[in-house]
Amino acid sequence: MDDPVASVSLIVEAFSWIGLALGIVLLVIGLLRGAFFRGWRRTDGVVVVDESGRRAYRWLGDDAVLYEAPADDDDTQVLDPGDGITVYVSPRDPSVGRIDDPRHEGRALRISGSILLGLGVISSVVSLVLSA
Repeated sequence: MDDPVASVSLIVEAFSWIGLALGIVLLVIGLLRGAFFRGWRRTDGVVVVDESGRRAYRWLGDDAVLYEAPADDDDTQVLDPGDGITVYVSPRDPSVGRIDDPRHEGRALRISGSILLGLGVISSVVSLVLSA
């Protein structure tokens, strides 16, 4: 390829295909992951030390059952037993709770997919301009 415009056009076209394809895939996966974690409700919980001496947090479900999950992450290690904590509970299974906000699920995939999709669209426009 002696023509520099043809070389740049080939590279830009490769970026457009990669950006469009990978961007759409990441965006769809991020949207699906975010939709799966939508609807989790907030409830109050408490940090406890369970029978084996490990930290855990407990919350009362809508069905009046007391649920418990291990407190393995760093956010709960600084709390003392008896401290209150916000627990997010799954709408499909009240025994599944977490302390990190589920609204953030899939956000990195959505942002990465949006950036790649934008770069793919820009590369497609540049490829069209270079080929004209």
